[in-house]
Amino acid sequence: MMNSRIGFDWRDLEVFVAAAESGSIARAAERCRLAPSAASKRLSDLEAALGAPLLERHNRGVRPTAAGQALLQRSRGLLEEARRIEREVRSYGEGLSGHVRLFANISAIVEYLPAALAQFAKAWPGIRVELEEHVSSEVAQAVAENVADVGVVSDLSDFDGVALHPCWRDQLALLAPAGHPLAHAVRVRFAQALEHPMVGLKPGSTLHSRLLRAAAELGRSLPMQVQVGSFDAMCAMIAAGMGVGIMPRAASLPYLDALRLTATPLDESWAEHQLYLCRKADGELSPAAARLFAHLAAQASPI
Repeated sequence: MMNSRIGFDWRDLEVFVAAAESGSIARAAERCRLAPSAASKRLSDLEAALGAPLLERHNRGVRPTAAGQALLQRSRGLLEEARRIEREVRSYGEGLSGHVRLFANISAIVEYLPAALAQFAKAWPGIRVELEEHVSSEVAQAVAENVADVGVVSDLSDFDGVALHPCWRDQLALLAPAGHPLAHAVRVRFAQALEHPMVGLKPGSTLHSRLLRAAAELGRSLPMQVQVGSFDAMCAMIAAGMGVGIMPRAASLPYLDALRLTATPLDESWAEHQLYLCRKADGELSPAAARLFAHLAAQASPI
């Protein structure tokens, strides 16, 4: 079996190409920023590694042999490919290219991430962001276990293994059909909403858990008529008269006019909707993930 080990490196090829093109080992050494003796040794070592003379030495300099001509034609393409590979790999290290796994809850995906990610893609076209929707507890767990690089969660209690950075804010609002008794109130208390059938998200979401806690503090249960998996489905059910619903105000805006719904601020101290960026507490972000985290943090602002 032939020995597959390569007996030369890219620098040897660079010196050889420079010598063959310039016709001089001295000029090749100057072009490659080497001492003439170092350039000459590299050329001798290259010939020894390949087992064939590559340059004919004469009084006026050097010229390629037949083997050297064959190597010269190949080397130019190989060196350009090596430079391309170096640029590509270096871009990953500098955060100019890469792949980032972003997990977020439905609030962030509906309200804030579309515009933020569109701006990021324009600024950093070499970085691919893979976005997945999960409830906040699953997002935090994925970040802690390195399944996701960056996460967006809402009002998450302390979760081991992740660091939280406050970002966007919003106010919870009561959504109702235009003709509903609560539709035209200036503000609505949660206890008033509990007097009516409700449409909400499925169990497991941060919003559903918050509403359960608030109802329990009032000694009440949630009068859920329908539970769905998304805000757009909630809005459709509310518009159909299945009940009222509570969701972040910004998430409701695309549906109000189209479905003839009203959004009334919820008059409760706990109704402020806070989102957080999260990252692994004791880990380093890749350069690409660090760029995305910084971009989202810069985009973040309270409403």
